[in-house]
Amino acid sequence: MDIIESFDALTVGQEFDFGSLVMTREEILDFGHRFDPQPMHVDEAAAAAGPFGGLIASGLHTLSACFSLMIRTGVIAKTSLGGAGMEVAWPAPVRPGDVLQVTGRVEQLTPSRSKPDRGIAKLRFTGTRRGDAVVVLDVLTTVILRR
Repeated sequence: MDIIESFDALTVGQEFDFGSLVMTREEILDFGHRFDPQPMHVDEAAAAAGPFGGLIASGLHTLSACFSLMIRTGVIAKTSLGGAGMEVAWPAPVRPGDVLQVTGRVEQLTPSRSKPDRGIAKLRFTGTRRGDAVVVLDVLTTVILRR
C-alpha cells in the first residue's frame, strides 16, 4: 500500500484496502470487561437471552480494532496532524470469530484557507464481515493533513 506523502497526493474517490482482522471471543470479553461492561459484551448467558441472541463485540471495540488496523498501515502517518471529528454507525453486530475487512475511501478534500500548509480530508472507512459481506462499521472521519 502506498504511503501518502502529502494532502495534495490524495484524490477524491481514492480507495484503500487496509487488510483484515479477526474479532476473537477472548478479545470481545476482555474489551467489554475493561471498557463497555454491558451484558451483551461480557456475559455469554445474558447475551444469549438478549436481543442479539449471543455475545457481540462492543461497537467501541469494533471501531478501535478497525481504526488501529488502518493507522498501523502507515498510509497517512507522514501527513496526519490529527482528527477533527467522526460520524460512526454500527449497522450490524460483530460476533466472536468474525473476520472484518477494512477499507477506506477519500470522500472530500478541502485545502485550508487559514493555514496553507495543511488541508482537511473526509475519509470513510468501513468494516465489512468477510463471510457475508455485511457492513458492521461505517465511519466518516475528518482528518487534518500536512500539505
